[in-house]
Amino acid sequence: MRKSPFILVLLVAFSSCISDEENLDVQFEQDLQKIEEYIQTVDTEYSRRETIEETGIVLLFTEEVESEELPQVRDSLFVNYTGMLLDGTVFDTSIEQVAQDNDVFNPNRTYAPFQVILGISNVINGWHWSLSQMKEGEKAIALIPSAYAYGSQANGPIPANSVLVFELDLVEVRPYQP
Repeated sequence: MRKSPFILVLLVAFSSCISDEENLDVQFEQDLQKIEEYIQTVDTEYSRRETIEETGIVLLFTEEVESEELPQVRDSLFVNYTGMLLDGTVFDTSIEQVAQDNDVFNPNRTYAPFQVILGISNVINGWHWSLSQMKEGEKAIALIPSAYAYGSQANGPIPANSVLVFELDLVEVRPYQP
């Protein structure tokens, strides 16, 4: 059966009527749904759940600290982390044993807490948002919608439009010294 060129033109015209903003809104809603589904199946116990403003980023705190203040922009944060896709595939970590256990070990890399200057460092926006809500000594699972990660761009083993899962351990906060 031969397809009508008119139908093809109509489909192309209709699809071009959807704005980039509408596509981003659809992706964001899909990401939020994936995050909720993930939370329903996660077997890690957490003491508190926090959603960061309208970002859709969800923090599941696994260890909390009561006495410390939140870090400020320009503070140096030292973070142990493991980054995963929603299916549990580890794509990066600062912990040598985790790297070895998940076949992402790089012998040319130093495994140690990663330094982030809050609000300044070149890391995904989801990290800045997440770490700004954590105190020194706290651990959390950060569920980051694709808009605050790599968006519609793939990045190495991370497919485009991926919700990312980070196990974050804020080991140390060094206040900014002008």
